[in-house]
Amino acid sequence: MKKKILWNDIKGNRLLAVTTWLFMAVCAFMVALTCFLFGSLMASVDTLMEKAQTPDFLQMHAGELQEEELVRFAEENEQVRDYQTLNFLNLENSSIILDGHSLADSTQDNGVCVQSGSFDYLLDLENKIIKVSDGEIYVPVCYRQEYDLAVGETVQMGKNNFTIAGFLRDSQMNSMMASSKRFLVSPSDYKRLKVAGNEEYLIEFLLREGADINAFVTEYTDAGLPSNGPAITKPLIRMMNALSDGLMILIILLVSVGLLMISMLCIRFTLLTQLVADRKEIGMLKAIGISKGDIRQLYYIKFLALSGLGAAFGLLLAFLVKGRISTQIQELYGASDNGLPEIFMAFAGVALTEGILLLSVRRTLKRTEKLSAVEALTGQYGERKKKYLPSSQYLIVTLVITLGVFMMILPQNLLSTISSSRFVTYMGIGDGEIRLDIRQTEEIAGRTEQVEKLLAEDEQIARFVTLRTTSCRAVLPNGSHTSLQVEQGIHTTFPVTYAEGEAPKEKNEIALSYLCADELGLAVGDRMLLSSDEKTQEYTVCGIYSDITNGGKTAKAAYLHDDGPLMWSVFYVSLKDGAEKEQWLSEYTEILSDACISAKAVDIQKYVDNTYGQTIGEIRMAAQMAVLAAVLVIFVVVFLFTRLLVAKERYDISLRKAIGFTGKDVKRMYLLGYLPVMLVGILVGILSANLLGEKLAGLLLKTLGAAGFSFLIDYKIVCIGVPAVTAVTVCCAIFIGLLEIKNIRANECCMGKE
Repeated sequence: MKKKILWNDIKGNRLLAVTTWLFMAVCAFMVALTCFLFGSLMASVDTLMEKAQTPDFLQMHAGELQEEELVRFAEENEQVRDYQTLNFLNLENSSIILDGHSLADSTQDNGVCVQSGSFDYLLDLENKIIKVSDGEIYVPVCYRQEYDLAVGETVQMGKNNFTIAGFLRDSQMNSMMASSKRFLVSPSDYKRLKVAGNEEYLIEFLLREGADINAFVTEYTDAGLPSNGPAITKPLIRMMNALSDGLMILIILLVSVGLLMISMLCIRFTLLTQLVADRKEIGMLKAIGISKGDIRQLYYIKFLALSGLGAAFGLLLAFLVKGRISTQIQELYGASDNGLPEIFMAFAGVALTEGILLLSVRRTLKRTEKLSAVEALTGQYGERKKKYLPSSQYLIVTLVITLGVFMMILPQNLLSTISSSRFVTYMGIGDGEIRLDIRQTEEIAGRTEQVEKLLAEDEQIARFVTLRTTSCRAVLPNGSHTSLQVEQGIHTTFPVTYAEGEAPKEKNEIALSYLCADELGLAVGDRMLLSSDEKTQEYTVCGIYSDITNGGKTAKAAYLHDDGPLMWSVFYVSLKDGAEKEQWLSEYTEILSDACISAKAVDIQKYVDNTYGQTIGEIRMAAQMAVLAAVLVIFVVVFLFTRLLVAKERYDISLRKAIGFTGKDVKRMYLLGYLPVMLVGILVGILSANLLGEKLAGLLLKTLGAAGFSFLIDYKIVCIGVPAVTAVTVCCAIFIGLLEIKNIRANECCMGKE
């Protein structure tokens, strides 16, 4: 009996049933897709890191190395499970040619290495440890798609040619956000190449289960061991691996939350509409003694069935789509060994989503308990609700348009921000046009002075600045020390983004990166101690800036009283108007090469494109998905509510036709009624996306070290593109929804409202 009533109800209200199912299915699809992608990403990253045996702590070091001190430290430290030192040979990018594609313009530090003997293995595309033969080379997998490479093609490194035997996954440097890339060659080939590059060391430690990584880093620093380079921990490596795809998944999640809120509003409204239409039937059921619970159950079973069908369809569709979207994840990290966690996560996410929707339905159905049999049979309840529904409908349409605009603008703002050259100021990089780096070379101080002299004599340069990075030891409140990379120079010429305070100008001022200030527990105005060669000097924290490079823990000072050995130097350059940037870079690369100066000169915009190209591409795809989802939802909601409005006001429309109004006149009245609704929705959506969306994005980037975040908005898209798309969608939905007006005859009003 209940099945028959349920089926008849669905057939009698096809539009409402299909709309309800559609919202439930779309919500299930988006949430399941988010869970599938997130589960796949984290499982793939963890599987890669587990098979590669990624070190818990890595210290890069350029310069002489006393192996005995490291061995003694590793043997005496109870937290150390294993230790090794790997060699990494940095090569000039211009000397590396991948099947005809030169890496001269690459912003990455490229070099070669041999396979590790203990841990930190380089893996092939099946996540197996690579064994390479003489004359062969394995290329980082990120270059395969970028340069369209294949096995058997040739790689030229200086005067040496190698055959590509395959592509490697590097658990440390897979992401383009890692500044270095390792090519794998045999030991004998490494020896042949050694004269063509500058060698540095990767000092790596595996720690025992439950070891405190931060405590170990402090012990390493206090021991005075080699630290002429960035130090990286395993959690940071995992974060860098997951970050690019993670941003795309975050956007899909935000879109899913928006769709869930829209679905709750729409399902609630359609249910209220049906309750008004069924008021007499409900009254009759109550009059013959059917209990409130049984009446509520009749409606609830229908929504339960629609929810089950929607969840099944959404899960199936997400499962079919996720393979296409997760291609990049599989390429970089491989497939996880066990797909059950992501399937379970998807089921749990869909169950939670459908549970929220059904809970909203249950709360709405309680309204039937307040309806007496007399009110329902006499129509008092229906008339009261009819007056309420139109205004409620316009409010819901406004909210849906607002959320839809929010869903479209937020990913676009994030995309335009990360694509902008100014985004580098959140990475700890100065706001210049060109950047030159001197690293991994002998006599860095002397080379720095040579480049500084060349830049000062160049008439095409409007301004430049030299920044020298040295390693100091910061004294913690408990008396222990931690290594701190301090960049010394004038920081006001090409400033980074400061979340608090300002750049250091005086001798005793220092600015800290957000993550560094957070770890040290310092704020603007606090004092800190830096020690070098048994001398300690006090500095005042003058600013806190964004930095997601070099582990995100750096500092800036105008002057150091007692600085240590120079680690690297950076030059920021701004050219005069009319100077050709590409030509200048080409000429300067030749000048530096002729002067035997190993320096890398890059266009900062290209640096952003190379570093965040993968991330930008995936955010662009997520932004397109968000636009499609928002347009679909806005269209369906406006169309549905227009049809419901026409159905409820059929008598009034007939009456207007009877007194002389044409169908076009009636349609114009409805269009004018929707106009303020659309304008308010678009305006509120734009404001909320730019203000609230900025805070949401800022919270994420703050965890990575980018504090003080603000959107770099593309106003053509935000103020013209999105409103135009929204307006066209709303108008199309209204026009189609109003087509029923032509079928309403003028004499219907003479037949009575019922």
